Amino acid sequence: MAQLKSLSLAEMELQAVIHAGYFKNKEEVIKEALSTFFAVKPELRLEAAIGLYKEGEITLSRAAEIAGLTIWRFKDILINRGIFIATPSFTKKELDKQIEELE
Repeated sequence: MAQLKSLSLAEMELQAVIHAGYFKNKEEVIKEALSTFFAVKPELRLEAAIGLYKEGEITLSRAAEIAGLTIWRFKDILINRGIFIATPSFTKKELDKQIEELE
């Protein structure tokens, strides 16, 4: 009980729903909470996708998927906000290797 006193109310609530059997772990609770949060505030899903893309954590296509947009629409939004869109560049050797693997 002494340990619970040092926890915030949010942490205690989180542990309580896990102990009650509604979720297996903290990650499941957070995933469900974010899903609900983005359902209520869908515009923030776009902001999350842009932030992750800008930090290099995810690819352009993954960011568009998270935002629920086509790649083209997502690119337009980035351009309108002045956000640099990285385009991969490959050497001739790398391209030849990819072609060989596809054949």
